[in-house]
Amino acid sequence: MIAVNLLARGKLKHHCLTFGDVLVASSSDPELRVQGECMVNAGDSVRRSTTHTCHKHCKSKDESKTGDEVGHCQNCKKWNNHNRLSNLPQPTIATKFKKSLISNLGNTALTQMCLLMFCSFVLLGASLFIAVMVGVEYKYEQEDCKKFPSSSADCHLSPTSHLNKISGGWGGFNQSLTLASLSPDKLSSEMMSFAISNGAQFIYSLLYLMMIYNITLCSQEKSWGRLEHERKRLRCTIVRGESFSQDYLLQLPKKILFPIMAYSVLAHWMLGEALQTQEAIWLEHTEDCHIEHSKYIITYAAYPLWAATFLILLMTGVCWWAYTYKREGFIPQMFGSIRTLCAATSSLDDFPAAGVQWGDLGMNKQFRHAGLSAENAEKIVPNELYAGIGSHTRSRTKNR
Repeated sequence: MIAVNLLARGKLKHHCLTFGDVLVASSSDPELRVQGECMVNAGDSVRRSTTHTCHKHCKSKDESKTGDEVGHCQNCKKWNNHNRLSNLPQPTIATKFKKSLISNLGNTALTQMCLLMFCSFVLLGASLFIAVMVGVEYKYEQEDCKKFPSSSADCHLSPTSHLNKISGGWGGFNQSLTLASLSPDKLSSEMMSFAISNGAQFIYSLLYLMMIYNITLCSQEKSWGRLEHERKRLRCTIVRGESFSQDYLLQLPKKILFPIMAYSVLAHWMLGEALQTQEAIWLEHTEDCHIEHSKYIITYAAYPLWAATFLILLMTGVCWWAYTYKREGFIPQMFGSIRTLCAATSSLDDFPAAGVQWGDLGMNKQFRHAGLSAENAEKIVPNELYAGIGSHTRSRTKNR
């Protein structure tokens, strides 16, 4: 990302790298604006009315009788009474309930989950198998050393050194244990050794891209949701000026990206040490010439395997957290949707130095409208009816 942005400095930009770029492009070209889109999405298929009593789970200090405002908890049954037969009109209503990321990814999330769970179970099974084998062998040799103290040089080793020897320690050419040997002097053996030594890291790279994708969506969604609560300058790469933020060398914030990069380096290293191939080369002396032979040996080490298993399980947990991520607010979910961004610019014609804000843009002939504005935007009115400002939207709404 840093290299892409540095090479693109001073050149005409043809690609949008941030959601701020999409907002600027949409507001600059009237053909890109989605005029008939309602910019408040509901989370329920029914319009309910709630009688709410503020309690310790409510983060907002403002008193609320319904709990529909942002910062009030409606999950506790003791403090909320829901009426799903309120008999109220229902075009699109302003609700703060939002769906999780997994409901937006669809089949993509299913593919990611299956691949993550499969790799996690494989590594966990291999780790448990090696742990049991190492434990049994260590216990047997310890008992043997108690009966015959001078039977082996290993009896004089410390428990840690002894465990390192029978488990392969942290790997490397001197400590790794032999798992299998491939046929010597064959091209197929060389290709297989390449696949074995790099296959696990290749699969991890795919999983890492999935995790980065999910975390990026969550980070963008969080930044997008802040536009409802505060006026902010957009992060842009296609324009520059005091109205825009230029800290776009990294797509993710430093506090998120740098730990992820360190985690990726550590995981690659542990996977490489856990399973690797070593090449043994020797010369065969004959009367006429010397023939060079080569054989690949598959080796493993327990400590890197256990560490890699923990890191992959950690990745699985992070991805599951990302799948369940959802925020509270009236601003619609974005999660990378260009249509949502273009619909938010239906009334955005300027970018002041203080930034833009999302909110209530006032009343139309029949319904209210919401979106991004360069001027002061009002707060969304909970459970009010909202619709787009285009003529097509009005005609459809009236026909309902």
